[in-house]
Amino acid sequence: MTDRAAAPAFRTPEELDQRRVALLAFGKSKNMDAQAVRRLRFELFRGDAISRDEADALFEIERTRPECLEWSEFFVDTILDYLLWQQRPSGMLNEPKAEWLMGQVDRTQTLASFALLVAVLEEAHRTPGWYLAAVRGRAAKGWAAPEIARAA
Repeated sequence: MTDRAAAPAFRTPEELDQRRVALLAFGKSKNMDAQAVRRLRFELFRGDAISRDEADALFEIERTRPECLEWSEFFVDTILDYLLWQQRPSGMLNEPKAEWLMGQVDRTQTLASFALLVAVLEEAHRTPGWYLAAVRGRAAKGWAAPEIARAA
């Protein structure tokens, strides 16, 4: 047994409020740059798991924000972590999360959202049987950059 205290299993209401405020402020911000993304990462995701509501909010920001490389990397990394690594068995994209992801990506249709689909293919140990064909189908529709679509 160690002397270190275990991290709390649940966030307090104050922590949830702080995360919600940080997400809302970031979504409304006119200035999206590397510094703003670093601030969001620090305020919201200090190595902590995210909730489905927070993942939904990240997709909403992705749908409404201009291109920003740092944001795109943060978005893909954070949602990928939510989908594959936050729950056991890790590395597996289950059916409900795969359906949720496809729905979000179909509503978003950005390069970063398609990159997320491909990143899941690269990192997941297992995906639903239909997932690869669904990603390829979206690539065939032409809304992904050619270099990313080839990866699918």
